[in-house]
Amino acid sequence: MDLNPTILHQMHLPKGRFEMVEWQWPEMIEWERSEPELMLEMSLPPLSADASACYPQVAPGRYSYMGTMFVRLPGYAIKGRSDGGHIRVLRWVFSEEAAQELLEQRDEYSLEFLQSLLNIHHDGLRTVMRMAQRELVNPVDLSEEALASMFDLTMIDLARLFENQPERRSGGRLAAWQYRRIRERLTAGGERPSVAELAALCGISTRHLHRQFLALTGETISNYIENFLLREAKGMLAAPQTPIKSVAQACGFAHPNSFSRAFKRATGLSPQQFRQRAQSQAASHHH
Repeated sequence: MDLNPTILHQMHLPKGRFEMVEWQWPEMIEWERSEPELMLEMSLPPLSADASACYPQVAPGRYSYMGTMFVRLPGYAIKGRSDGGHIRVLRWVFSEEAAQELLEQRDEYSLEFLQSLLNIHHDGLRTVMRMAQRELVNPVDLSEEALASMFDLTMIDLARLFENQPERRSGGRLAAWQYRRIRERLTAGGERPSVAELAALCGISTRHLHRQFLALTGETISNYIENFLLREAKGMLAAPQTPIKSVAQACGFAHPNSFSRAFKRATGLSPQQFRQRAQSQAASHHH
């Protein structure tokens, strides 16, 4: 199914564009879409739909209500379910520079903030949207200057809205679902995950993962990865039939030598010495 809308009216402006678009969808629809640009959208009753939506990369399955005015952040996929039919939408689409101005210093968002963007209550923005709509469909003396000044007004209101939204930043600590994702990735085995990979799983930047992980657990994420993998290694070394090379691989070490060095640094014993000690302890328990 084509998720690209039909553009009914459009005006390019210095900081982006304003457009009216529409879709003809089946009666009930499930969709997922990620936009490359920052957008503020308002659907136009009666050609609007009731929808619920979630952010599949951040919290799949955590659906919330999607109202008639909402923001789409660039690069954030939104997955939705809605009534279909004939849907018409007004939208401001921000240039990369304008988007950066609005989103500066914001490289991570709490789930609460993201969900709040799906259902925006703001009379000022609605009023400007309606004025811009009248200007856009004006067949006689459409004024680019008028639309450009409404664009500026929208940016000011949107910046205020972003500042005042609940928990704009992801608190000081990692959320439970983020911590769970990190543990699941580590227990899955395979190549040792980089901090960047774990940050992407949590939907935040590496800088914030470092800070929030430390706040939650009291240790750095790098230490945690190392300690987690070494704990796994100890369990595997206690089973004498597993070759040390396989233990090293299962714990994400490319070479047995680097595994041995890390293991000795952490425990004071080489993997071989640890295995011998574990076996002699097990033997003494049996006697």
